[in-house]
Amino acid sequence: MKNGIVILLLLVSGYVAAQQELRDIQEGNQLYEQGQYDQAAAAYRSALEKNSLSAPGKYNLGNALYQQEEMEESLQQYADVAGNSTDPAVRAKAFHNMGNAYLKGQEYEKSIEAYKRALRENPDDMDTKYNLAYAQSKLKQQQQQQNQDQQDKDQENKDQKDQQQNQDQQNKDQQQKDGQQPKEKPYSKEEMERIMQRLNNDDKKVQDKVNKQKTTATPSRSDKDW
Repeated sequence: MKNGIVILLLLVSGYVAAQQELRDIQEGNQLYEQGQYDQAAAAYRSALEKNSLSAPGKYNLGNALYQQEEMEESLQQYADVAGNSTDPAVRAKAFHNMGNAYLKGQEYEKSIEAYKRALRENPDDMDTKYNLAYAQSKLKQQQQQQNQDQQDKDQENKDQKDQQQNQDQQNKDQQQKDGQQPKEKPYSKEEMERIMQRLNNDDKKVQDKVNKQKTTATPSRSDKDW
């Protein structure tokens, strides 16, 4: 009799906990629809306190966190659902939303892989197929941009290197040009003596000519009337 009472109490307790979990999830859903994502997340967490393995609780909590852009924790909730559920439909939804979270974070390769895993669970999901194609196109754009950025960087480095080489060559050419400038050679002692002697001779000739003109000149007459 006592064993029967214990079993009955456990069943009642489990039923009550399940009802409370369900109410929390329903409350969270209403708040989610109203755009009150932080309060919705709190309701889902309350449901998980009553049943830590609740797939609806984890999945919906992941959605509420996604709307608040708390991607890391959101991804963890989706991953728990996908890893623990045996229902292909539930796993497909979890992988799909993981793809969305990665896509929003511009992690396109991870997003593509998540969508592919979702399609392995549900090959006919058109939304997942569309999102997969979109993620692939975004990955291609990202890779093209990265390639262009690398090419621009390489070209900039090449231009800087060429400019430096040109400047170095100009400096070298200028130094060589400066080194080729003619330098005045000082006169030797003998050359200076010859120059001085020539100047002295020239001065003597000029002076002799002046003296000669003085001695031969005839004074002019000046007739005056009285």
